[in-house]
Amino acid sequence: MCIILYNKKMLNILTGLPQNKNNDNAVCVKFANSKGTKIILGSSTMKMYCRELNIQPDIKINSATQSPQYFINGIDISTEGVITLNECYKILSGKISDNKDAVKIVQILQKENKINFIVGTADNGEHLFYKQNSLLPRSEIIKKIIELLKDKKIVIEKF
Repeated sequence: MCIILYNKKMLNILTGLPQNKNNDNAVCVKFANSKGTKIILGSSTMKMYCRELNIQPDIKINSATQSPQYFINGIDISTEGVITLNECYKILSGKISDNKDAVKIVQILQKENKINFIVGTADNGEHLFYKQNSLLPRSEIIKKIIELLKDKKIVIEKF
């Protein structure tokens, strides 16, 4: 059993693609150079990050949940985005989730005092999927998560 303790004094979460594709590289370089724990949420976000920084991710599919998990040098956690964010909100609201990535992320959210959300604002066209599966879109679920973390110092950067 491996226990990973995160306490790097800062949590950085990159999720979503920039509205303007010309900002992809600048966003990725800034995130890569940030200090503290780094989490990437979203398959497209992970692909952009790896493409822009010329990194080859190791991709594994969880056989139980069929959710992807990405292993990227320099990144602490990288996994699916909107579903995981919705599960994080569920856990922070006092409900139980079997999403192991969301459980880990919530533990880190609760431990760190400074949290940076770097949020892409490009439309990913998944609104129907979200609605059919009772999921809130990225921008809405992040607002709800932040409401539950009011004792933390939180910065939101939108691109």
